[in-house]
Amino acid sequence: MHVVLYLPAAFYSAIASTLVETLQAVNQVRGEDVFTFEFVSKARLARSMSGITYPTKPRPTRQMDVLVLLTGVGTNATEAICALERQTEEAKSLVLLAQRQKAIIAATCGASYILANLGLLDGKKATISWWLKKEVRDRFPRVRWDAAQIILKDGRIYTTGAAFAGLELISKLLIDLGFAKEEGQVRKLMVLPPARTSQNPYEIAGLEESTSFEKQLRRVVKGNLSKVDIAFLANGLKTSPRTLSRRFIEELQTSPGKWIQEQRLNTAKTLLESTSLGVSEICIRVGYRDVASFGRLFTRTTGVTPGRYRREVHPRTLQR
Repeated sequence: MHVVLYLPAAFYSAIASTLVETLQAVNQVRGEDVFTFEFVSKARLARSMSGITYPTKPRPTRQMDVLVLLTGVGTNATEAICALERQTEEAKSLVLLAQRQKAIIAATCGASYILANLGLLDGKKATISWWLKKEVRDRFPRVRWDAAQIILKDGRIYTTGAAFAGLELISKLLIDLGFAKEEGQVRKLMVLPPARTSQNPYEIAGLEESTSFEKQLRRVVKGNLSKVDIAFLANGLKTSPRTLSRRFIEELQTSPGKWIQEQRLNTAKTLLESTSLGVSEICIRVGYRDVASFGRLFTRTTGVTPGRYRREVHPRTLQR
């Protein structure tokens, strides 16, 4: 089974190396070369974001069974989109070749943008690096985006979340290709962490903030979550609730209620990460009164319970 890894102008070397070293480990435990691999790039020597170089081929030397698109984009959405537009043109011929060869196509980190840009994700479920979720939802509305997920498979296309979601990718690929036993053995040999399902515990509140309107809102909300509603926000911004609701739709493409809920949940995440406060106390601090309802909302939104969130993101935080 031949695996091709596409390396753009910048990518995470740790993911590139982990992917191929895992394939090599499977070959070792099997006692035969069930996987072959090669790196393909526009550059003869592809250079990672850390400066590590990889010798590459300009095109695959044999038919592809699996194509993995790597990328490495920062959290500045504007710069990331510009880079991904360039990478779309560079990778286009290779992706379309993989499609003609009926190969599995997998996109890591921001590379889901490339597949969406080429129309391969229309009507399909997909995920992407969490800080790009607003941009891709606006640009590619035909894609069924669910950026909360670490990895999603739809047909023969796999998409993953940010950077080290590549660990989940290689594990799922191995299992789906019929190498579940070997995947389990390699996971133990390489001491790989347990598989994760959600990106939500890793989001950084406010990182996506992009408008002066939202900055104004955050200043009004700061320290007042327990009493925030649309009237409170309108009063803080010296406007009417009706005008404020219209600005939410026009500038943030959401409602005041949903935005307030997002702020409360983001603050709850921060408190779970950085304090030993109990869930019930956090619930009250962020403006909810019923702990059970808060727990259900948190789980529905993030994909994990408050307790599991705390364990995944900050396992040493004391719990009460």
